[in-house]
Amino acid sequence: MKFGIFHTVQLHESQTAKEALNNALEEIMLSEELGLDETWLGEHHFSRHGLLSGFFSFLGHVAAKTSKIRIGTAITVLPFHNPILVASESAMIDVLSNGRFDLGIGRGYQLQEFEGLGVDVEQATDRFREGIEVIVKALTEEKLTYKGKFTNVEDKWIIPKPIQNPIPIYVAVSTTPATIDFAAKNGHIVMVGGPTAVLGQAPDVIKTWREKMDEYGNEHKHIDPPVQLPIYVAPTMEEAINDPKGYDDFSLKILSKIGTPISKDGSIPKGYDEWVNRQKDREGLLVQNNQIPLLRGTPEVLVEKLKICREKGVKNIFGNFGFPGMDKKKSLRSIELFCTQVLPEIQKLEESESKSNV
Repeated sequence: MKFGIFHTVQLHESQTAKEALNNALEEIMLSEELGLDETWLGEHHFSRHGLLSGFFSFLGHVAAKTSKIRIGTAITVLPFHNPILVASESAMIDVLSNGRFDLGIGRGYQLQEFEGLGVDVEQATDRFREGIEVIVKALTEEKLTYKGKFTNVEDKWIIPKPIQNPIPIYVAVSTTPATIDFAAKNGHIVMVGGPTAVLGQAPDVIKTWREKMDEYGNEHKHIDPPVQLPIYVAPTMEEAINDPKGYDDFSLKILSKIGTPISKDGSIPKGYDEWVNRQKDREGLLVQNNQIPLLRGTPEVLVEKLKICREKGVKNIFGNFGFPGMDKKKSLRSIELFCTQVLPEIQKLEESESKSNV
């Protein structure tokens, strides 16, 4: 299994922006020191839901402060950017990190972000799909020529080129068959998060993606798609249950106001039909489901819960190890307990299975 830490760097009322960013960086550096595989960072604008509006600046800072952990975007909201610039920034981060960059991309969902950046949400799906094509060409071909709806360039030299060839591309998906099919058809890895993951649908999404990858003749057995799930580890079950109280609904309160592409008059943008019930889905995020367990507990409990995830086909998990506003010592403790007491047990399990299969 692989494990990573996730941040949009949410801005709790008790913190300054500098404190929140520094705390996130401290957690990332500890995660690398203690053996986590990946750090994933998410782009947001105009709310406390995320400070990473200067997205690639922070990625470059993380690259400079680390040396081993992989650095990924979860996600870059592609319709907000010129895809040629995304390709250039991605290549730069890959070079600066010595080939440690993973590009996770999505089409976005917060209408207020589209409006604030002057991007038509009705064009989001088309910009997203065309943008991926442009990025792939820009990163892999010597010179870029592309004639599309939003991008028209001829014989442009996009430099620097990345160290990795190619940079892994991850496509954020929900349960929408069309998006899963699009990712598989183009050989991209799916990334699952939000209600889709927490409500237990990740195994079904991964299964569908694998079936589609087979259908299109794309190899996938060596790939475990990343799934974003909240993680919190404490020395006792009492602390694991009580520590998050008052903090764990921070995101849900924000998203109940801004977390939708649907306008106030009820208009649903092209390609966003599945968002009609999204807020209702979010309200069930903290409820245990019979597919993927809520990853809160003591180290011993987390080991057993991760065994269930593994059996369900979820083998690459990244998440927050604390909550906005919580004492940062508890978040750091959560990371330390996971890395020193949970991770070794999972590694022992996998080593044992590997030996038995020889």
